[in-house]
Amino acid sequence: MMGGMFGRRKDLRFSVMFALRDGSKNGAEIMDSIEKMTFGFWRPSPGSLYPMLQKMVEEGTISKDESGKYSLEDSVFSEFGFHGHGRSGQSPRDMSESINEIEGVISYMEDIATSAKDENYQKDMDRIKAIIKRLEKIVSK
Repeated sequence: MMGGMFGRRKDLRFSVMFALRDGSKNGAEIMDSIEKMTFGFWRPSPGSLYPMLQKMVEEGTISKDESGKYSLEDSVFSEFGFHGHGRSGQSPRDMSESINEIEGVISYMEDIATSAKDENYQKDMDRIKAIIKRLEKIVSK
């Protein structure tokens, strides 16, 4: 997985499973774990991670509890198989893919929102409000 191979869907699936092998984590914790596993060479984007997590939940590879933490399903420990192909890690090509990317980023922001009350918090909230206004213009067309 070293040297330019990071970012493929297969690598992300394996990395998620590996990150969850010893306990449940939320999306932000999974990203941190993958970055640590790869010695800082790769940190998946929220726009690729969160759609992957959703797909893995739908497939029954992982589960998500009420607190938003993901866990490996028992069957995965014995199989550790991979399924599917895709474009994970690449820029979105159309509106639908862009919306998926936005949803992933919002999920990431929800995960970190509880600890984000630092000196930049108000600036960040102002920027989010400006983004909302821009999105409202798109929706009202």
